[in-house]
Amino acid sequence: MNNYTTDLYEIKRENINFSKKLTNGLGQVESKFITEMIYGITKSQSIILSNISDALHETIKKINTVERLSRNLDKELSKEQLYCNYMNEVNKVIHEEPVVLVDDSDVIKPHGKIFESLGLVRDASSLKNNYEKGYHVTEMVVLTKHEKQPISVYSHIHSSHEKNYKSTNEETFRGIDQILKYIKKRCTFVFDRGYDSNNLILKVLSTHNDFVLRLTEKRNLIYKGKKYKSTVLRDSRKGKIKMNVMFQGVIKECYISQMNVRISASKKEMRLVLVYGLGEVPMMLLTNKNIKSKEEAIKIVNIYMSRWRIEDYFRFKKQEFGFENFRVRSLQSINNLNQLLSYAIGFIGLLTEKMDKKLLVIKVLERANVIRTKCIFYYTQMIKGIGNILSHAKTGIKEFLNIRLKQPYKQIQFKLSI
Repeated sequence: MNNYTTDLYEIKRENINFSKKLTNGLGQVESKFITEMIYGITKSQSIILSNISDALHETIKKINTVERLSRNLDKELSKEQLYCNYMNEVNKVIHEEPVVLVDDSDVIKPHGKIFESLGLVRDASSLKNNYEKGYHVTEMVVLTKHEKQPISVYSHIHSSHEKNYKSTNEETFRGIDQILKYIKKRCTFVFDRGYDSNNLILKVLSTHNDFVLRLTEKRNLIYKGKKYKSTVLRDSRKGKIKMNVMFQGVIKECYISQMNVRISASKKEMRLVLVYGLGEVPMMLLTNKNIKSKEEAIKIVNIYMSRWRIEDYFRFKKQEFGFENFRVRSLQSINNLNQLLSYAIGFIGLLTEKMDKKLLVIKVLERANVIRTKCIFYYTQMIKGIGNILSHAKTGIKEFLNIRLKQPYKQIQFKLSI
């Protein structure tokens, strides 16, 4: 028998409890707004304010709810306190040596005219790599300990048309600094070829953390005191260590080699890991992590290959929540909405990490009605299951909100006159 009433109550309670932890120390009005937004985004699976308003089931007119949410979105949120509370929860589910995946995406608004500081970005979804009106998105996610699910720890929408805007590198550096302020562990940052620059390498080295960076063919390296083009070093080896790796949804056999190198901008010795057999062109990975055995070399390749999780995260964010379809216009509102969406997805990630401990998560996956129960990326199944459960809700979350009244209710008193 489908007991949706119990599941519905439990999902609402989990969502509200997460929001209470997130808004700890914040004012009542801001806490109520954030709680409503996170629940509304989760239930409606949308970032459009009218859809979020429908999910709240308020007794007032819909336009009044939308206007209230819009006004609050345009205000400055207590981002520092919010982020601190959020990272306290994230730190509970990450590994002792966290892997942080870094990548850039884009938000395309081809027909936008009145969005603030709307710039030009390369449309990655276009086969012709056309430039369209839109914004850049710098995203960083950390993988959870058990289920290896990506949880966002930094997400910022920016444009080159902003006042006092410096560069995409500065946005990346700001994200690294913010993460390391709250993750008191030695992290491994994973970058794709677009981040191949001396400035980035020096930045990570200055923080005393690790990195795995895929190199471009333009990179020059110093090997045994002589300067070589990275492709020359790559073509001089064939690969000695055999391993299997998941690549584009298929398990492939490949061979890897590694050598000690350094870059011209630093005297620190690094390792070049070469991967043969995954494509027509061998892959070149640079890292400052120590490699003393073949197991450690294989681990570097696996760490880099986990980078596809952030691609899954972007796809999920855009397809399941319509991330590019926002209607708010100011950059502050856009970034506030993006932040709240990141927290809503973070709630799903934290819930997924309890898969072996919480019966509710098993029920959610069952409600998703999917054929494949075992997968690598669980967010799509989770949001479908949560959506199916919450679709039976006839009320919002007003009964869960502990709203303080200016004056307590006064009970009617009767006086007897004799």
